[in-house]
Amino acid sequence: IMVRYFIVFLLLAYPSLSLTYSDSYEQRIAKQLLEGRTAQEVLWSKAGGREFVTLYQGYYTDQPRGAIILLHGMGAHPDWPQVINPLRIKLPELGWATLSIQLPVLSPEMPIADYGLTLGNAKLRFQAAVQQLRKRGFLNIIVIGHSFGAATAAYALSANNTKNVNAFIGISMQAQQFLNPRLKLLKELQAIDIPVLDIYGSKDILEILREADDRRLAARKNANEA
Repeated sequence: IMVRYFIVFLLLAYPSLSLTYSDSYEQRIAKQLLEGRTAQEVLWSKAGGREFVTLYQGYYTDQPRGAIILLHGMGAHPDWPQVINPLRIKLPELGWATLSIQLPVLSPEMPIADYGLTLGNAKLRFQAAVQQLRKRGFLNIIVIGHSFGAATAAYALSANNTKNVNAFIGISMQAQQFLNPRLKLLKELQAIDIPVLDIYGSKDILEILREADDRRLAARKNANEA
């Protein structure tokens, strides 16, 4: 009975929690993220006719520096304990507000190659996040993506979407060659005309290490020295 009342409360308090997701798996993630969070932290956005959840943290200092959009890795969520949560919590202490968005997530039983089909919707969500921050008055906006989130950011930024974004940071960025359709990461990097920071570790995945020089050369082909 208590569980039933709790679900009813969520639906009343957050009408957008109703059945508007591409699949029930992402919907379950959104419900879990709502637990114990304030209305100021949970923000809803809409892209491609579907609503998705984002987590917002305002800056904690007297000298704000801007806002950062965080894109998680494949199959993860906006408060993922590796990489995303530490950045989401720590960056506000340095003057950066953070907006961590839920990228499209497929059910575990679906082919992982189908994540290639999510890129179009992910780009729309990214654009919605940028507009959300602009409406809050942020002019200095940076995007940080981790793993597939970094590749997704490169895909979104390459399509003339750098107008309101000042810089791009990719952490453990890779193209995931198994995607269908394929993601042409090097081609996407060539089209980006804002400063790019490519971060990877000495013990990172072999593909990430092997393609580091190619990513650097691709990012500089558009006369982008930053």
